[in-house]
Amino acid sequence: MAIQLKTDTNRCSFMSLVFCFFFLSVFLDAAFENVGLSARPMGMGGSYTALAKGTNAIAWNPAGLVGLSRPELGLNYYEIHGLVNYSFISLTIPIQSDRGIGFALLSSSDLEELYQELVFDISIAQKIWKTFQIGLNCEFLSSSASIGEIQVGSGRGIALDIGALYTMLKNQVAIGLNLPSLISRVNYSRRKLKNAEAKSYHEVLNRGLSIGMAIKFGLLSEKMSGGTLAIDYANGAPLIGLEYLVQNANIQLGYRFTDGITRGPTMGFGYQLNSFRVDYAYVDGRYSTSTSVFSVTICDLRF
Repeated sequence: MAIQLKTDTNRCSFMSLVFCFFFLSVFLDAAFENVGLSARPMGMGGSYTALAKGTNAIAWNPAGLVGLSRPELGLNYYEIHGLVNYSFISLTIPIQSDRGIGFALLSSSDLEELYQELVFDISIAQKIWKTFQIGLNCEFLSSSASIGEIQVGSGRGIALDIGALYTMLKNQVAIGLNLPSLISRVNYSRRKLKNAEAKSYHEVLNRGLSIGMAIKFGLLSEKMSGGTLAIDYANGAPLIGLEYLVQNANIQLGYRFTDGITRGPTMGFGYQLNSFRVDYAYVDGRYSTSTSVFSVTICDLRF
């Protein structure tokens, strides 16, 4: 029994070492990836570049921070395929009718907390013309990799996102542009391990490009004013989503035409009671890689 326990302990330590070395040598090259945050956009297949507003705008298009009437607080939880979980808290504050700011904190880690990332966002948006607004989002990045309580690697960096939003036909049609990680730099350091030398290096994050258009069905008929069709072209893949609002409730359907395991349908629903809103999205993918996204928003936050 004692021999078996010792063997299992050594095996666990060895697997932790292998897992952590994998993150340090391979996964860090794809660190701080833009993932789907917030249930309402994900229910529409991620086709949200032209619809982003409020707390969702920080992650999806910072230009959408313009036009808020009250501060908003958003709480989101997202788990990818039972391997990595994301917690996202965001706050948006209207400064004037033509300007808004936002703050957010994103925390992510694997289930054993061997690799962790923290991202702190500061966003600002300004209306340039009556129908055109731009936004900037500055991200302060931090990561760490550990074996037990021993930190074996870390990363620190910064990234800048730029977004734009144009509306027409009395706000019935919107066109959005988002450029995540347009400018970035992350410095990494790795401690000496048994089979790896100490190393310091830097990298530039993968730049993103999302262009989207949203059309409200009210453009066709007032009886269909609760419906919206959104189409995005994000990082080389088409995304499409539908949303329909009925009083305080809404439902979403979407599809992601990506090449990887994220390809597949999505759906979601939400309900708002006074200033309190709850959203849920089910995101399907290839090879049974489905996941759920939960969001809570306080739409009229009073300090």
